[in-house]
Amino acid sequence: MEKTEVEEKVTPFPVVSSASSISSSAASSHDTISLASSNHDIPSPSSPDQQDYAVVSFSPDDPENPYNWPMKKKSLLLLCATLTCLNSTMGSTIASANLFPLLSAEFNVPAGPQSVLPASLYLIGFCFGPIIFAPLSENYGRKPILVTGFLLFVASTAGASVAPSWWSFLLMRFLCGTFGSPPLSVFGGVIADCFRDEVQRGRMLMVWSAATFIGPLGAPVLGGFVGGVLGWRWVFWIALIFAGVTLASVLIIPETLAAKILKRKAERLNKEESREDGKRWVAPAELSQKSVFATLKTTLLRPLELLCGEMVVILTSLYIGFIYSVFYMMVQMYYAIFVGVYGFSPGVSGLMFTIIGLGTIIGCFICWWCDPITLRLSAKHPTKRAEYLRLPLACIGGPFFVISILWIGLSARPDVHWAVPLVATVPYGIAYNIMWVAMINYVADAYGIYSASALAALGTTRSIAGALLPLAIEDMLAALGIAKSCALLAGISAVLAAVPFCFVAYGDKIRAASKFSAALKTERQREEATIARTTSHISAV
Repeated sequence: MEKTEVEEKVTPFPVVSSASSISSSAASSHDTISLASSNHDIPSPSSPDQQDYAVVSFSPDDPENPYNWPMKKKSLLLLCATLTCLNSTMGSTIASANLFPLLSAEFNVPAGPQSVLPASLYLIGFCFGPIIFAPLSENYGRKPILVTGFLLFVASTAGASVAPSWWSFLLMRFLCGTFGSPPLSVFGGVIADCFRDEVQRGRMLMVWSAATFIGPLGAPVLGGFVGGVLGWRWVFWIALIFAGVTLASVLIIPETLAAKILKRKAERLNKEESREDGKRWVAPAELSQKSVFATLKTTLLRPLELLCGEMVVILTSLYIGFIYSVFYMMVQMYYAIFVGVYGFSPGVSGLMFTIIGLGTIIGCFICWWCDPITLRLSAKHPTKRAEYLRLPLACIGGPFFVISILWIGLSARPDVHWAVPLVATVPYGIAYNIMWVAMINYVADAYGIYSASALAALGTTRSIAGALLPLAIEDMLAALGIAKSCALLAGISAVLAAVPFCFVAYGDKIRAASKFSAALKTERQREEATIARTTSHISAV
C-alpha cells in the first residue's frame, strides 16, 4: 500500500485586508488528505464517501504553492498590488476641493455640500468591495475579480473624463469607486496567500497598505497643477493613462488562491493520469462548495451580526470610521487653510499633502521597527496576545492624532507662518498610519476565521463615514471657523482614543464573552480532532 505522509499547516489569517486567505494543507504526495483548512469541511478518512476520490494537496516544496514562489515573483506581485491600490485611492481625492472650482464653472454647481459629492459618492462605491467582491474572489479566484473590476474601473474613469453634465459625472464617480474597490478588498488576501510567516506577511501588507495612505495625498497635487493649466478633464485623462499602464500588470498576475490552484491541479491530474484504484482527484474546495448566493448571504449577514453584537467590532468601527472621515475632512480643511488663509494657489496647496505622506511613510517604518518589541510583549501575555501584539502603537498614536489636529487648527492664522501648521501634518500622518494598521490588525487577529466578516463590517462603516461626515465640513467651517472646527474634531478624537486602552485592559474578557470567539474555539477543537483522527488512521494503515 502506498505510504502517505501528512503535515499539518496552520492556516494564516490576513492582517489588513477585507478578504480572507484560503490555504490548504501540505503533504508529501498527491495521494493525501487535506487538513487544517478552516474554510472546508473535509470528511474523515473513515467516511464511505472518501472511497470515491483522493484529495489533491501541495507537497512541502510544491512550486505551485504560492508560499513557495520565489521572492522575485512575490515582489512583482506586491508591486502590482501597490500600483493598483494607488489608482483606486488616488481616485478618492482627485476631484477634491482643488478641482471643484473648475467643475463648478463648467457645470454651474454652487459651492457647499455638493463640492464634496465627487469624493463622497466614490467612497460609497468602496462599500461594495468588502461585502461583494471579496467573497466572490473566494469562489472564483482572486484574478478574475481583480481583472474584471479594474477593466470596469478604467472604463468608468474614461466616462468621468467625458461626462457632459454634473449628474453624469457623479454617476461615473460612483462607478469608479465601486469598481476601484476590489484591489483594496482582494489584494490583502493575495498577499496573505503568498507569505506564510506572520511577521513577513504583516510587513508586506504594511508596504502595500502604504498605497492606501499615499494615493489620496498625491491626487490633490495632480488636480491642482494639471487642472489649473490644462483643465479638469485632463486630470482624468492622466488618471486614465496611469490606470491603463497599471492594467497591463493586472492582466499578467498569476492566481494565488490555493483553493483555485488545487482545483486546476486536480483537473490536470485527472486528464494526465488515471489512478490504479480508479479514484478521481478532487480539490479540497470541491468537498464543501457553496453557491455564490449562499456565500453572499453569509457575507452580507455575518458582518451585520458582528457590527450589532460584537463590542470589539462596534468600538473599532466607530474609531476607524471617524479617523477615516477626519482624513477626508482635512483634504477640504487644507484648501481652506493654505488657499483661504495663506493665499497659495490650488496647485501649491496640493503639494502640502505630500508632508502628510512623509508622516505615513515614517509611520510604516515605526510599525516595522516595533514588530520585535510587540512580539516579545505578546509572548509574555499569552491570554492577551492579540492586544499586546497589535494595540501598543494605537495607544501611542491616539494622543498624537489629537495633538496634531489641535496644532493644525490653532496655528492656521495669518499672523503665524504657514510652515507651522504644515509641520503639524507630519505627526498627523504618523499617528493616522500606526492607529489604522494597529486597529485593523487587532480585529483580524481577534476573529481568526471570521476576520473577513469583521473586516467587511469595518470596511463598510469606514466608507460610509468617510462619505457622509465630510459633507458637513463646508457648513462647519462657515459656522465655527478653522480653529474651532479642528478643536471639535480633536475633542471627539480624544474620546475615541480611549478605545485601544480599553481593549488592552479588558479585551480578553470582552472576547471571552463573544459567541464568535466561542465558535472560533470550537472550530479549532474540531480541526484538532480531525487531524488526530486522520493521523490515527494513517498510522493504522
